[in-house]
Amino acid sequence: MKKNFSRRKFIKSTAYVAAAAGITTTLGCGGGGAYTIRSSKKAVVIGSGFGGSVAALRLGQAGISTALIERGQRWDYTGPQSFPTIADLSQGDGRTTWLGEVDAPSGRVPVNRYTGMMERVAGDTVDSVCGAGLGGGSLVYGGVLLQPREDLFADVFPNISYSEMNSKYYPKVLDLVSGGAIPDDILNSPTYAAKKAFIENAGAAGLTVVRSHVGFDWDIIRKEINGEIPAAASIGEYVFSCNSNAKNTLDKNYISLAENTGKVEVNTLHNVTAITRIGSRGAYQVHCEILSNEGEVVMNHIITCQHVFMAAGSLNTTKLLLKAKALGDLSGINAEVGSHWAANGDELMARVGVTSPIGTIQGGPASIAAWDLNNSIKPVGFMHSPSNARPGQPPTQMQLGMCVSDQTGTLTYRQDSDSVFVNWPLDANTVSQQARLEGLQKIAAQSGGQVLQNSDLGRPTMWHPLGGATMGQATDGETGELLGQSNLFVVDGALMPGSTAVANPSLTIAANAERIMENIIAKIS
Repeated sequence: MKKNFSRRKFIKSTAYVAAAAGITTTLGCGGGGAYTIRSSKKAVVIGSGFGGSVAALRLGQAGISTALIERGQRWDYTGPQSFPTIADLSQGDGRTTWLGEVDAPSGRVPVNRYTGMMERVAGDTVDSVCGAGLGGGSLVYGGVLLQPREDLFADVFPNISYSEMNSKYYPKVLDLVSGGAIPDDILNSPTYAAKKAFIENAGAAGLTVVRSHVGFDWDIIRKEINGEIPAAASIGEYVFSCNSNAKNTLDKNYISLAENTGKVEVNTLHNVTAITRIGSRGAYQVHCEILSNEGEVVMNHIITCQHVFMAAGSLNTTKLLLKAKALGDLSGINAEVGSHWAANGDELMARVGVTSPIGTIQGGPASIAAWDLNNSIKPVGFMHSPSNARPGQPPTQMQLGMCVSDQTGTLTYRQDSDSVFVNWPLDANTVSQQARLEGLQKIAAQSGGQVLQNSDLGRPTMWHPLGGATMGQATDGETGELLGQSNLFVVDGALMPGSTAVANPSLTIAANAERIMENIIAKIS
């Protein structure tokens, strides 16, 4: 684990940087005895994932002075032990988890408190997770950049032109992030037998199989396979960034390009605690705690701006808006904030004891999807998720099942713990559960093996949180501007209506951000 500065050294270093950047330091201390610095920009982007990185780049290219705020660290690749691994989970590696006492992926293993890569958010019937660190969810996603089918897209996004997304906005994102679909030579290598089996089994079951674009560099993975560099993605170790540097996380493309404009200043380890306004329609103030790697508050930073772009992800964007409403920090936040939340109809599922040859090592990233378009209940999709066999475990294939949920839930803010809480109507979504089960049983009929559902695998976890500030409900559909709150825009997964049309959400979140940023820039520049 990286060693941290002492508190005194951190304050001295930050104060020097602040002075060099022309930031005004206040006299005295802020909350918790920490010093407070103040600065101003025309725009502040809160969060650096698939919405925030797009917003930062387009603002910078428009010549707009922008602060990009990220609560987590900048995770630099320095060699084959730069990032935590799946194997580290059982050891309780705090680098996996955002300031928690137990690890975020499972919610069970004790960890040391650290500003790690993933946060676990509690709920009534399910929990959910989200990323932390420069690059947001791109640090911890499976790399899937799956474009939805047009027929399924229209049902979820009736007011967005699929033709325009297909011809303009999806390609914009793919040009910067994608390494393309899995090449034949890699698919035919020994550690990718499970993928080949999934393609064959799903195809034989009548599902529509596609090789998805992925946010990985296949040339680097090819070097892993050839033994030129230590193996990582090719042996299924790719979730927490990737220790071969194969993962095209957003800090390498969108954020790097944003910084290169000279107009975007990146502020990491900045945890936003409040958003206030000077008067009912005046400038905004974004209040941040500057953290050490262990989560200690070492300084406060207040940034004044004209425009705020919310991009902290569905869970934390919604949390900040609900908090501002509950505390009276912002007036006019509409009643739809917190509603229409779901997680893309997700369910982590497995086939245990498959008879198809899959090998003990399953190479990544996740790159093969299959749609069951002839499902008797509703269309469902499956993404093959590599899962290496443990000693004594029968041959297992993992799939993430996706569909449009039967009923959405809500997010609420809990002032006593300063946290967001997931309220999920699990019993009201049994039809979706049956649809996913039907689809996976079709595949299992070809592969062999017993189907296990989310509830069989432990506490249900929602991997793709979406909604809370939905387009056309809480926000304007063309600009993401929060209804009742001028010059505050939502640009991330909080805009999605609980679904991205039976496909993994990262590509659609980013492409939609490209769409609405084009409209916003025309308005504010």
